[in-house]
Amino acid sequence: MDDDKVGAGQPKPYCGALPSLAAINVREASLEELPVGFDSPWAFEFLAAGDILVTEFGGALKRVDIASGRSVDIAGLPEIAGGRGQRGLLDVALHPQYSDNNLIYLSYVITNGKDQYATAVARAQLLEDRLANLEQIFVALPFARSSSNFGGALEFDRDGYLYIGTGDRSDRSDAQHPGLLTGKIIRLNADGSIPEDNPFVGDANEGIDEAVYALGVRNPQGLVCDPVTGSLYETEHGPMGGDEVNLIEPGRNYGWPVITYGMNYTYRPVGEGTAKQGMEQPLYYYLPSIAVSPIAVYRGRMFPEWDGDLLVGALKGQAISKLDLVAGRVQSEYQILGELNGRVRDIKVAADGALWVLLETGSLYRLARDVQQSPLATGSQERDGEQIYLAVCAACHSRNVPGVPQLAVRSDWAGPMAKGRKALYRNAIKGYQAMPEKGLCEDCSTKEVKRAVNFMLGQVRDPGTELAP
Repeated sequence: MDDDKVGAGQPKPYCGALPSLAAINVREASLEELPVGFDSPWAFEFLAAGDILVTEFGGALKRVDIASGRSVDIAGLPEIAGGRGQRGLLDVALHPQYSDNNLIYLSYVITNGKDQYATAVARAQLLEDRLANLEQIFVALPFARSSSNFGGALEFDRDGYLYIGTGDRSDRSDAQHPGLLTGKIIRLNADGSIPEDNPFVGDANEGIDEAVYALGVRNPQGLVCDPVTGSLYETEHGPMGGDEVNLIEPGRNYGWPVITYGMNYTYRPVGEGTAKQGMEQPLYYYLPSIAVSPIAVYRGRMFPEWDGDLLVGALKGQAISKLDLVAGRVQSEYQILGELNGRVRDIKVAADGALWVLLETGSLYRLARDVQQSPLATGSQERDGEQIYLAVCAACHSRNVPGVPQLAVRSDWAGPMAKGRKALYRNAIKGYQAMPEKGLCEDCSTKEVKRAVNFMLGQVRDPGTELAP
């Protein structure tokens, strides 16, 4: 298509390799497959000097130099009960002061020797290619025969507390049982002791174990703490449908199995419905299931238009579900990177703002773009209205979003234009109905937002007509 035939305000046709990103106006990103490979990986963490640490479900922990692809097996791991089902080595997390103490944390499955299993967490010092001073700091009692729903997600918050997501071990009632550690979100000090301010510490805890931070979860797959707000988010598998993203808060009950948006594998309802007083609603749920995996909060310079968005991995869905958060609520959901065509096992945002994606097949990818080429790149020269429109506003005003005036449909703008230019400026800057403040463009100046409004009005206003001030 010739450039001069492109409609008003419409971006040029996209012929690149990432159409799922082009559809949300990210056109200059590149996806690189890194020169590494793993055997059924589960999770990874960034180390210093370009290394990463990767857990493999079969029981291996690898330290990898990304530049060369050289991989070293770490010695000294705890005894891991593998062999069948969902038993194996699970998540890995670094102590907040890892650069000083070299402490890492692992979640994994253990056995009591009686064909019964539980989720455990250990910590140790990583010294080059071996673990030292290994100590088990937590076991999600009781042991059970089931080989599924171990959970195992690990995360530190900004204050240095460790959170552990434990699965219900396929015994639904465990998630509501006050004295059990299964089906819970656990909060510990870094040494494994119980914080004094945990919500159920003290005499009035209704019999709930003092290590419990929240209850009523089914099979947590991911935990992430937003480094800016401190909010803690969790992803968990539902039964058949009803995968959830939850905002985890102290002492809250997230309902499983009393309430859920999923159903039994026999197609019969689970529990008492989808809502009940005293039980929390998910921030977002998936019907049908996408088989959620870990979650990340995007904070970085490469994709500033995603700032604060949640990125949820999908195993069955083989993509990343991007949740646009506005004032603590999900404004929209869009699936990206389906081009990877693989089960997403882990997601991390690097210090430079690149998005790293680990697939269950063993491949590792890096999504990046040159910040200076971004339509939102900042600099001494302010951007014109068309740049802001294409980078921010077109996501709604050129994508047939219900209830949103479309730039290509002049009749949609009779009502908005009747309000006058100043009112439209105010709405775009402060937010109006479903439109968030500045269209979520936090680095846009007021002048730039006004330029975007002027550009849009210039496309839809009849030539020669005047608009009320």
